[in-house]
Amino acid sequence: MTTEETIERIESKISKLPLIDTEVVDIITLLNSPASNFDQIVEKLSPSLAARFLNIANSAHYGKREVRSINYAVKLLGYGKMKDILITSILMDHFTRRLKQFNFDRFLKQAQVCAAVAKALGEIMNFNQSDDLFTVATLQNIGKLVIAVYFKAEHEQIVAMKKAQNLPSCEAEKMILGISHAKIGALVLQRFNVPQEICDAVRFHDSRDTLVPQNNENYLQHIARQATQIVGQFSLPKDIEPMDLYHMLRATIEEGKKNYREQIQAQLRSSGYSEIFSSLLKQAGDLLIHDLKDHLRARATAVQTVDPET
Repeated sequence: MTTEETIERIESKISKLPLIDTEVVDIITLLNSPASNFDQIVEKLSPSLAARFLNIANSAHYGKREVRSINYAVKLLGYGKMKDILITSILMDHFTRRLKQFNFDRFLKQAQVCAAVAKALGEIMNFNQSDDLFTVATLQNIGKLVIAVYFKAEHEQIVAMKKAQNLPSCEAEKMILGISHAKIGALVLQRFNVPQEICDAVRFHDSRDTLVPQNNENYLQHIARQATQIVGQFSLPKDIEPMDLYHMLRATIEEGKKNYREQIQAQLRSSGYSEIFSSLLKQAGDLLIHDLKDHLRARATAVQTVDPET
């Protein structure tokens, strides 16, 4: 069987997977209906799904004010953002209930760390879709859960190959399945009618997997991809909180915005955002990497320092 045939088999199987439980079919229908309103959707949420929704909504909001009710979340973040978070909640709830050993809190924390860096990049670059970066960061590894739940035998082979040959996930996945978790994740999100821009960002988030097409102006996927690369360069302490990481970078964000403001305005007038985007993203990434190294070095030194009087 050729690689193309294998990919077609995987795509066909994904398109037929019972990814949506019967109790949330109505929710998905309402989400995709222009005539629906959020009150109708909230009425159909189970307690566990509502709790997960609020958990993710609070993460997306980065602690500016605690979100204690779904109605307040809608007012605070808007219907469009809440729709993305609800879809994220449904997917997380679906897969975590099928993976008994799955650590949802750890999964979400990893996503939050990546989202914190992506959000910092976006703010430095005056990117006006920074909220979408959280959605991408949370969903970018959803394909790994799909493989673990619906391709169990292949998942075991992938894990074994990664360990034996010290391979990145995407390489082992393509050798066993013929397709990476990133592309699988994008296919699943398309089933939920997630905006194509977010699907593309998930598909291209791993630089070791797929090259972003030339002349691609989906800035969201480029920033998310850069954030993934940055996070991959560090072994972050397990006790570091994503919110603390984001606030740690606040000074860097303000410095970057100040330093680049005149440059951005001048170059926008002469060439347009698309022309300067790649250069600006690299500069912003280098700035964050440098600052993260300094912060983590100082943090490690502080932890190692022992007061002789204690």
